[in-house]
Amino acid sequence: MPYVLLVVACLTGHPAECRRQELPLPQITNATACHLGGAVRLRDWIAENSGWRLTDVRCLPPPHTNARIATAGN
Repeated sequence: MPYVLLVVACLTGHPAECRRQELPLPQITNATACHLGGAVRLRDWIAENSGWRLTDVRCLPPPHTNARIATAGN
C-alpha cells in the first residue's frame, strides 16, 4: 500500500474555510521517497489550487494512519 500526502489548506482571504485532501503517491513505499515525491506532487497541487494557502502537509504511511512523519512546519 502506498504512502499518501495529506494536505490541509485554507482559502486565502477566508482563513476559517479550510479543507483536507489526501493525495495518493502510488509509487512511494518509504518515508524518504515520500518526502521527495511528495514535494513534486505538492508543487503540482499548489499550481492547480490557486487561492488556497497550505497550513499543513504530512506524509502518511500505510495504512494511512494519522502518524506524523513530516509536516510543513518542521
